[in-house]
Amino acid sequence: MTAITLLAAEKPETRPAGAATYEQVAVAARLRAATEALSVLQDRAPQEQHYASRFAMGLLSAHVDPADWSSAGLPIDPAPPPQGDHLVPVSHAAVLCLAHCAMQLYAVELRVADRPAHWARLARFFARRLPMPTRELVRLHERALNARVDAGDTSGEVVSNLLAAFDYHRVADGEDAYLTGLARANLSLAYQQRHLGKDMAIATTLAEEEARARTARYGSRHPVTLVARSLYALSLIVQAEAETDKTELRALAGRALAEITEVRTVRDRLFGVTSPVATRSRRYEARALILLGELDKARACLECTLIFEKARNGSREPQSCGQTHYQLGRVYQALGDQSEAREHAQRAQRILSDQNPGGHEARKAAALVSELGGG
Repeated sequence: MTAITLLAAEKPETRPAGAATYEQVAVAARLRAATEALSVLQDRAPQEQHYASRFAMGLLSAHVDPADWSSAGLPIDPAPPPQGDHLVPVSHAAVLCLAHCAMQLYAVELRVADRPAHWARLARFFARRLPMPTRELVRLHERALNARVDAGDTSGEVVSNLLAAFDYHRVADGEDAYLTGLARANLSLAYQQRHLGKDMAIATTLAEEEARARTARYGSRHPVTLVARSLYALSLIVQAEAETDKTELRALAGRALAEITEVRTVRDRLFGVTSPVATRSRRYEARALILLGELDKARACLECTLIFEKARNGSREPQSCGQTHYQLGRVYQALGDQSEAREHAQRAQRILSDQNPGGHEARKAAALVSELGGG
C-alpha cells in the first residue's frame, strides 16, 4: 500500500464549487494568524492552555460553516448556527490547522489514555471533508498516531503507518525537509517504546541521524535541535537500562548523561526550569545518573524536578509527575530506604494508573510497589 492509502480515513465529501468572497479570504487569514499565535502557548501552564483552547474553539464556532464539532472530539458548546458570506468552509486548510491547534491545547486536560480517541475523531472528521492527500491532513493523522504511541500502543498498525508517513514526507517534501525530520523522530520514538528485536538499534540510529541533521542545519542549541538530541539521549538510556554488560552499560549511560546534561542546561536558560521540556530533561539526566551509580545526585535531580513540576502544575498531577515519583522510588530502593521508596512507588502507581491504566509505565510502577511490599 502507498502512504496515501494507509493514511486515508474515509472518502471525502464533495462540496459545491464556488469562488471565495473577499470576506472569506480575510477570515481565513485571521484564523491562520490565530493558529500561529495560539500555538506558542502549548508549553504554558495548564490554565493558560485551557483558556487558549476555548478561545480557539470559539473562533471555530463563530467563523466556520456550521459543523458538529462534538463529533470531531472538540467540546464546543452548541450555539445558533453562524450565518453570512464571511463564513469559511470546514474544508478550508485554515480551519483544519486551527482545529488541530485547539485539540493540542485541549488534550492537556485529558487523561493520556483518552487522548487517542479524540485525535482519531478529529482525523476522521476532516478526512470526510478534505481531498487526499493534503499535507495538513497527513500531519493530523500523524498526530493521532503519536497519541496512540504516547498511550503505549506500538502495534504493527501504528508503526507501519508511521513508517508510511515518513515515506510520504520523503517523497512529498524531500529527505532534508523539516516535516520529514519530524516523521523520522516520531518513528524513532515508536520503535524505542516497542523495544522488540532490533527496534532499539533502529530507534537509536534514526534519533542520531535526526540530531545530526538538525545540528548541521540549525546549530546544536536551537530548540528544534534540542528535541532531537533529547530523543537520542533517551534512546541511549533505554539501551543502557536493558544492557547486561557493565562496561557497555556505563559507556551508553555516560554518553547519554553528557548529551542530556547539555540539553537540560540550555533548556533551563531558554524556557525556564519549570518548563515541561526542562523537567523532562532533568528526569532523563537522573535516569543516566542511576545507571552510573550516582544515586545521591540522581535523588537531588529528581527532588528538584518534583519541586519544579509542582510550581508549574499546582495540585494537578500529570503523567510526568508519576514518572518522576517512579524514578525516585528506584533511587530510594537502591539507597536502601524502603519506606521512602514505597511511598514514591505508590504515588507513581496512583498517578500513572489514573492517566493510563493499561500503559507500560503503570504496570512498571505496580511491579515496583509489589516488589517493595506495598501492594
